[in-house]
Parts: sequence; C-alpha cells; structure tokens
Amino acid sequence: MFDAKQLFKERLSEHIQRLNRHLRYIFNGHFMIAVLFIIVAISVYYQQWLENIPSWFPGGIVIALVLGTAVSYNPLQTFLKAPDQVFLMVKEVEMGAYFRRALIYNFVFQLYIVAIALAVVAPLYEKTFAEQSSASFLSMIVLVLLLKISNLYTQWSMMKIRNKTIKRLDKTLRFILSASILFAFAHLWYVFVPVLFYLALLLNNYLLLKKQHGLLWDELIENDSHRLAVFYRFASMFKDVPQLPKRIKKRRLLSKWVHAATPMTHKATFDYLFRLTFVRTNDYIALYVRLVIIGAIILYFIPNMWVTIGLALLFLYMASFQLIPLFHHHQTLIWMDLYPVDPSIKQASFLKGSKQLGFIQTIVFAGVFIIGLNWLGAVLTLGLGWLFTYVFHRFYVQKKIQV
Repeated sequence: MFDAKQLFKERLSEHIQRLNRHLRYIFNGHFMIAVLFIIVAISVYYQQWLENIPSWFPGGIVIALVLGTAVSYNPLQTFLKAPDQVFLMVKEVEMGAYFRRALIYNFVFQLYIVAIALAVVAPLYEKTFAEQSSASFLSMIVLVLLLKISNLYTQWSMMKIRNKTIKRLDKTLRFILSASILFAFAHLWYVFVPVLFYLALLLNNYLLLKKQHGLLWDELIENDSHRLAVFYRFASMFKDVPQLPKRIKKRRLLSKWVHAATPMTHKATFDYLFRLTFVRTNDYIALYVRLVIIGAIILYFIPNMWVTIGLALLFLYMASFQLIPLFHHHQTLIWMDLYPVDPSIKQASFLKGSKQLGFIQTIVFAGVFIIGLNWLGAVLTLGLGWLFTYVFHRFYVQKKIQV
C-alpha cells in the first residue's frame, strides 16, 4: 500500500544525509573563516554607521524592502526525482500528505532567511522608531511570519500555472504589497489599505487556480534539480562531487567575443574551452559578477582604508577560490582525453585565465578608491591585489589543479 508520509520521511532522511556528507567539508574549510571575517567587519561598521545615521535616511523604506524580500523569496524544495513524473504523478491526490510535509519543511528551513533579515533590520528599526515600544517590533515579527506563510503557500499554489508571465506578475505584486504592509505597520499608518489589496490578490489567485488541474511535476522536479546543482557546485569548492550536473546557457554575444579574442592555435585549445565554459555556465560567471559587485559596494561604504584593502583582498581570495572547480568542469567527459594537447597546457591555460579575472577584479576595486578620491588606497589596492593574485595562484591554485 502506498504511504505518502513514509515516502517523505525517506526522502527527507536521504536529503539530510547528503547535506551532512558535504557540509562537514564546507564548515571545516578556511573559506568559511574568510566569510565570517567579512560578516564581522560589516557588522562593526554597520553599528558605527547607525550611531551617526542621518535624519533624512529612509529607514522605514529599507526595513520594508529587506523584510519584504525575506517573506516573498520562497524557493520550493519537494525532494522529487525524475522517475516520479512517471510513477507518482498518477497518485497526486494521495501525495497530499507528502506535499503538506514538504511545505512545512520549506517554511521551517527558510526561517533562517527571516532570522537574518530581522537581525539586520532590528538595530535600524530601534534607531528609526525609537519612540515605539519593544512590543511593536515583536508584533512586526508576528506579521512577518504570517506574511511568510501566506507567500509560501501562494508560491506553492502557483505551481499549477505554466504561464511564466502570470507567475512573475504574481511574485512582483506579492513583494510590493508585502513590503507596503510592513511599511504601513511600522509607521502605524493605514495598514488596512495594502492588506485589502493583498487579500484581493489572494482572491484573484484562488479564482484563477480553481480553473487549473494538477501540479506541474516537471517544474517541481526541475526546481529541485537546480537547487541540488547549486549546492553541489558550492560543495565542489571543498571536495570532489561526481554528481555535479552541467547547466549552460548560449550567451551568443559573450561566446562571439570569446571566439574573436582567442587565437585558433594548438596552444590556445584550453584557453578557448575555459573561457567559453566560464561565460556560458551560469554558476561561474554569475558567482564572479556577484562577488565583484557586492565587494565593490561594501568597499565603497567602509571608511577605514586599511580595512577596505583587507576586504578587497578577501573578496579576491573568495572569487579565485570559487573558480577552482572550473578546472575540473569537464573531467567526466572522455573526449577530453582525446585532445592531442599536453596536460601542462591545460593547467597553464586555467592559471592564466583565472589570474586575468583576478586582475580585472583588482582594477574594479581600485576604481572604488578612485571614485572616493583616495589615490593612495587605489595604488595600494592595485599593487597588493596583483601581488596577492599572483602568489595565490602560484602557491595554492597551482597545487590544487595538478594534472
């Protein structure tokens, strides 16, 4: 007899075992020490900034946007697998108990996002609404949890609709209305107005979903596969992950640029392969761009020059460290062994490309100092960044990619 509760228990147990197998390597790594240092540094300067916060700063809007993002961001994880679309899809009605437990798991697991958001805005809330009692912030926490539950359930309900435009519109409206409710509640304004609009949106979704029949199993399975791929990509920075799937996008303009910028010669074989893999594989280029942008923003707001330079070197380390899996991206493809190219060329090509990305990142960070008219900081960041990139690749990365 089919038991949906037992199936979920087995899938959840398998998921936890998978996490434990990889997380012990992640949290033992020095990469997490660097992340912790960055978090501590940002926290210290955030507290100092709050002590001198200008009167014109829109604290209420920032609080509403941060918490609105936390409650409206609800990636779903159901632990479904590709064969389930054949063997379990016919038992969708009986799978109700399974999906209810999956929703509870998603809510509990995603509470860390809410907790981080609340921890970030709590000091700002206290500074912005100093005249309000502590009970008002506790009431805000309750409201955030209610909105989180509502958004999560709505996100799940929308898994019956294939139209991506409707889904994007629903997600955008829920974010705007959730942030508006939180903003109005914090200011003790007419909170019932955005609440009425929010309820109207939920009613519209209910009427729309009544016409739909059945979940989109293919999208649920694809969502799980993507989330697992992201986790494997992150874990691959600390240990070999043979289960790592490959996800690519065409990106024609960047691919054309790679083709034009790379000479079609024997020695440039792996130059072309690594560059094309970098620009077409979202896990690499998106990670690199995010670190460059986030790093530049943080550096701009840190007042102490030496701390800023230290953080710049940390972001350089994080980017270079997280690009190491690119070297092993194609290791499971047998045709790589058919290349009539010396293995040392592969290593040299990767080191060259990774150092070039490090140098570009260094130039961007030096540019942040130039914007602030700190010429000494720009020169020091440029010199130390280039030196760090060379030394890190020469004595660390090169050992990690021995062929």
